[in-house]
Amino acid sequence: MFIKVEPAEFFMYRVILVFDLEAPNSEDQHVRDYMTECELEPKYQHIGDFEGSNCELMQFGGCYLGRHLGKISEIQRNQVEREIITAEIGLALDDEGDPVVVPDDVREETLAQLVQAFHQPEVFQPNEEGLLEAVLDAPSVRQAARELLAAAG
Repeated sequence: MFIKVEPAEFFMYRVILVFDLEAPNSEDQHVRDYMTECELEPKYQHIGDFEGSNCELMQFGGCYLGRHLGKISEIQRNQVEREIITAEIGLALDDEGDPVVVPDDVREETLAQLVQAFHQPEVFQPNEEGLLEAVLDAPSVRQAARELLAAAG
């Protein structure tokens, strides 16, 4: 999902939510669920080309959607954090010096439990390029994974 905020007439602004229909982002359904829960209806809605992709565009008045932008941003950040931490946990488990072998049939559930355990605000920080990264203690991740596997097996 992409959020575009544009100035409109007389100190107003409009917010356009752009959902890529060909390559949805992980937060798209969560944002749609939030909008349904809050009964948020776009002023205008259509499907068409946006930057070379087939997208659904929803336009809202800034005053109408404004107080919900914080929650939508929170949903988006949470999903990005989950993707980043899942990748970092995968790297920790696959460490060449001390790998944790997670059977394929329990890998997804094990990763989900590890993400739940290690997804803390202090784990995330900007890197040198200003992009968000997760900084984890890899030995702690591997130990937690081994404990989960031992308890399940």
